Amino acid sequence: MERRKILLGSGAAIATVLAGCSSDETGDDTDSNDDDSDDSLNGDGNGESDGSDDKAEIPGLDRDKLKIDSEKVSIEDMNKDGKTVNVVATTTTTDPDTLFAELDSLGEDMSAAITDPDAFAAAVDSVAWILEKDGAKVMSFYVDVEWAIKYRNGELSQDAFVDRVLETTDETQ
Repeated sequence: MERRKILLGSGAAIATVLAGCSSDETGDDTDSNDDDSDDSLNGDGNGESDGSDDKAEIPGLDRDKLKIDSEKVSIEDMNKDGKTVNVVATTTTTDPDTLFAELDSLGEDMSAAITDPDAFAAAVDSVAWILEKDGAKVMSFYVDVEWAIKYRNGELSQDAFVDRVLETTDETQ
């Protein structure tokens, strides 16, 4: 999971550099169409390569509703990379047992954020989580979207859902 985080950071840095290079190349040519084309790219959300689409909508998911019901864990960042949604959260503890207990609400929390299960399942395969404390990874895990949909539909109990998620954990201490 650490490699994925590094790759995400590297990708954003490279995209930023490339966006800077392309704007420098086109910045020398000044005509009135540059402003119009920039507005249409930003307004449509097409063609953006500078990382500003990190906050783009995730089909079937209300990112504002995805919160962990916890005083020890809070979501800091969320982005979609291919068919994976990456969530970075901060935590005030490094104790695995405490973190496992904090994740008991994860099924309900994700269920509340899924607004259209079919659209979400078509666009996303998994939600990868990284929990950090003071910038260092404490734990990572993932949620298979199929589990989240089954939980939401009442086909998977809270305990079974949490057990499946906890089986995917990668602890770092």
